[in-house]
Parts: sequence; C-alpha cells; structure tokens
Amino acid sequence: MHSKFSSALAGCLWAAAVSCLNTMGAEGTPSAGTGAPWKSGVHHLVFDGLERTFIVDAPRRIKPGAPLVMVFHGFGGSAEGIRELAGFTALTEKEGFVAVYPQGTPDSKGKPFFNVGYQFHRDQKVDDVQFARDLAARLVRDLGLDERAVFATGFSNGGDMSFFLGAQQRPFVAAIAPVAGTMMESWAKGFRPSARISVMAVNATHDKTTLWEGDMQNRDGWGAYLGTEAVLDLWVKGLALGQSNRADLTPSLRFTRWSTGSDNTEVQLYELGVGGHDWPRHLGDETRTTAEVIWRFFDGHRPRSR
Repeated sequence: MHSKFSSALAGCLWAAAVSCLNTMGAEGTPSAGTGAPWKSGVHHLVFDGLERTFIVDAPRRIKPGAPLVMVFHGFGGSAEGIRELAGFTALTEKEGFVAVYPQGTPDSKGKPFFNVGYQFHRDQKVDDVQFARDLAARLVRDLGLDERAVFATGFSNGGDMSFFLGAQQRPFVAAIAPVAGTMMESWAKGFRPSARISVMAVNATHDKTTLWEGDMQNRDGWGAYLGTEAVLDLWVKGLALGQSNRADLTPSLRFTRWSTGSDNTEVQLYELGVGGHDWPRHLGDETRTTAEVIWRFFDGHRPRSR
C-alpha cells in the first residue's frame, strides 16, 4: 500500500542517506580502515544483477547470537524515511539487536517498492523475498547473529512485505509485525502457515489506503487484497489458535490476542479506531513507542538458547 510520505520528502531523505555511500567499498564491504563489516550506516551489495542499498543500525558491541530486525518502508518511501519514522535506532543499542532497513527498487514510474504482487507491478521481476533472505543470511553470518531470531516489520507496502515473508513455504523469519499491512489474494488464496510464526498486526479501521474491509473487487487498482479480519483469520485458523483475551486499551484502541496452550505461538491485533494510514506513535501506553511494543513482541519469540 502507498506510504504517507510525499515523493519529494522521500527523495530528500534518501538522497541524504545515499551520500554516505562514498565511505563504502564494492559488494557491501567497508573501505579499508573502517573496522568490522556492517557497522551502522548505509551499505550496498549486488543482488541478482542489481545494486541494492540498505541501512544498518547496530549496537557498538554486538553480542554473539543477537537478533536481527528487518524494517521495510512503504511504497514510494525510503529506507531512511522508515528508519526515522519507526524509531528502532535507539533501541538497537539499549536492547542489543541489529536493525536493517532495505531500500526498495524503483518501479517503471520511479517509485521505490517491494514486490508483493500489486496489479501494476505485474511487469516487475525483482525477487524481494530472495533478496531479503540473502541479506538476512549475510548479516547473520558476518555479525554472528542468531538465524532463528530474524524478524520482519514494516509500514504499508513494508507491512505487506512482512506478511509475504511470513507466508513463504520456507520462511526465514520467526515472527512478523506488519503495520498498515495486508495480504494480496494472489498469494493468500489457500494459504496455511507452514511454520509456527507469530504475528502482531497494527491496522486502523479508518485507513483509506489499506482498507480495513479489504478490496477484493480491486476498486483501487492495487490488486485484490483481503480485509484485516480475513487476514488474521487465515493465521489464527492455520495455526490452530483460540482467542484468549480481548481488551479496550483506550477508547480508540482495541487489543485482541489468539494463542495456544501447546507453545508460545500467537497472533495479536492492535485495532486503531482513530487515525488513518500512519505508523502510530504509541499503542495505548504512552510510555512506550510502537517500536518498543514491536520489539517486546519479537523479544518474546526469540530463542533463549543456542
């Protein structure tokens, strides 16, 4: 779905980030004298013949087996834009995980995107699932991270991308937290989770871009996609979960959780009754940012032994 960023703002943010590329060598290897690979900053590597760019936020000292959080921007947005919007940077140092913000590739109209099967991207062949898989594997290997603790979140098109990664036959993510995301009918039809992946979804009932009720008739031109409740129903039924609690956290925020007694697999929904197509600053508790709530969710699904 379309990011709230204007093209001009996204372009300015990304231009500022790309200026850091002058300090990097080819294939994502830092230039001589910069120390260990993949320090915080802008990096690039070649994937499937395309130069792909991404930003890394890493603690100054990375403990062996640290988690990796992948954060995907919205359609027409940028890695720098979602980094500024989401607010994970300070948490990486405090909580000891690595965050990576991949930059999408430009479509035929020059708008950066992640390929999740929008109707107007039928001519696009970029394999963003494999790119994300390879990027995660590279960072896990080079930084000594835990391959079982790779997580995905993102906004809008980035939220769709998070759902898409979790819906793969061989998912490499342990949990996902899409914000204003959905699932396209083209890959949601007949979907059943192939792994015990937990989901935390954040959606607004008045979102005018990622419609709460979905758009199965494709009136808006993105391609047919499911409504929020239908999306979560696929995960809840596919994972054989039962509703364990529902609560109104505020007059405009409802929280629902589905779980099972056999393991810690769960599905959570933060249903926003106010706001639109946005990354919310808080989710009920104003002492915690949305990024902090997402990290707490991911941390709860992190393997505790190696």
